[in-house]
Amino acid sequence: MILTVITAITYPVAIQYKRGGLWQVLAPFAALVLLIDALASYTEWTLIFGLPEKGDHTITHRIRSMHYDEAHSRRELARLVQVYLDACEPDGKH
Repeated sequence: MILTVITAITYPVAIQYKRGGLWQVLAPFAALVLLIDALASYTEWTLIFGLPEKGDHTITHRIRSMHYDEAHSRRELARLVQVYLDACEPDGKH
């Protein structure tokens, strides 16, 4: 789960490129975090949750799909991660 932890730690900084202005300097860093995110989705998350559905290339996309999962534990995980993602976004909505 090291890639997931790296993604979770670096995401709050990387996503700030959306603010524009000088924050655009973080765009290359954000691209690197996106690559790590996708790698985590296809390796670590595949081992735990199975193959991603069509269009679920990143952990974020998987979280959106998990909101509608039959398993209560997955829905709860998705809700908790969504709160974290929203808190990191400059506009508050991921």
